[in-house]
Amino acid sequence: MFFSDDLELNATLTGLETLSADQLARIVSPSSIVQPVSVSSRNRHGSADMGASVAGAGAFSYQGLVGESPEMMKLKSLLLKIAPTDTTILLQGESGTGKEVIARAIHHHSPRQKEVFVPVDCAAISENIIESELFGHIKGAFTGADRTTTGLIRSADRGTLFLDEVAELSLPLQAKLLRTLQERAVKPVGDIRLHPVDIRIVAATNINLAESVRKGQFRQDLYYRLNAITIHASPLRERTQDIPALCDHFMRQLTGEGYPEKRISASAMDVLCAYEWPGNIRELENVIRRAITLTSGMVIGAEILNIDQFSFDEPDHEAAEYPASVAFHEREAIRKALKRTRGNRRAAAELLDISEATLYRRLKVYSL
Repeated sequence: MFFSDDLELNATLTGLETLSADQLARIVSPSSIVQPVSVSSRNRHGSADMGASVAGAGAFSYQGLVGESPEMMKLKSLLLKIAPTDTTILLQGESGTGKEVIARAIHHHSPRQKEVFVPVDCAAISENIIESELFGHIKGAFTGADRTTTGLIRSADRGTLFLDEVAELSLPLQAKLLRTLQERAVKPVGDIRLHPVDIRIVAATNINLAESVRKGQFRQDLYYRLNAITIHASPLRERTQDIPALCDHFMRQLTGEGYPEKRISASAMDVLCAYEWPGNIRELENVIRRAITLTSGMVIGAEILNIDQFSFDEPDHEAAEYPASVAFHEREAIRKALKRTRGNRRAAAELLDISEATLYRRLKVYSL
């Protein structure tokens, strides 16, 4: 997904303080659990004084968590504290900010690390089959159900279930998910039995769930259940000092995939660091991939990047209506993607790296 909040890493760990020692040690299921810890980083260029909040951050490593900015160091410090627990975690942030990477890092450092991590894109599964996909079904439950299926939730048993774009679930499915979390059991479609399940839940969304609750679009009880610890993933524009390290990471990764080895010129790096990155880390990766492909020599120059069409230099007429918020930046990214693709919605969805269904929903929300 491609939109992200302030990555303010001011963690509220009250949920952890209430856990007993054996609860903290307990092994749950393989899917990064979502828990409300507020992570926020507003200083774009970082600060030398991070204090005790980043103590031990160097001990937390995961291949996708790249950077040494204050935001990233605070995030690593927070993950070091919450990963060993079974607390449910809610990841909030713009699409493309690396929420799934964070979820995988949590799983990797949890007692469930040897069990499965099951990612579920709630926005990508058709509404008429998502209940069966999540909860499973028994043979004969509906037309075409010629065999019994386990479902994604039970497939994550003893591991971590990552529910990406959880806000896209319908209200009836939210109610069924809540019951599953409360009873620690799954009721497949057409079945009268409950099947015990041991999972850790990590949920993610690129919208403000609290606002969705106020609008009646998301169940309040499920929100509180998921909101034990909330982590806000910072947009790339707020941690630009990590861009050189991210570029190096992506270039080494692509070289390992068979792409030719290149280096980025100083002028090109200046352009990359000055850009606003509405598509965040995912957009940066795509730009690097394209630049390596199109550069004939060994050095990637600024002229090959071709990212100025997506800059934030044009006036923001809707700024008053959409103040510096995830919704505003998400709307801007969609508007500019449509402009860049001349109104081609399929191409815009591909550019933003989201499904067409998600794009259509966002177009309705923002009246675009």
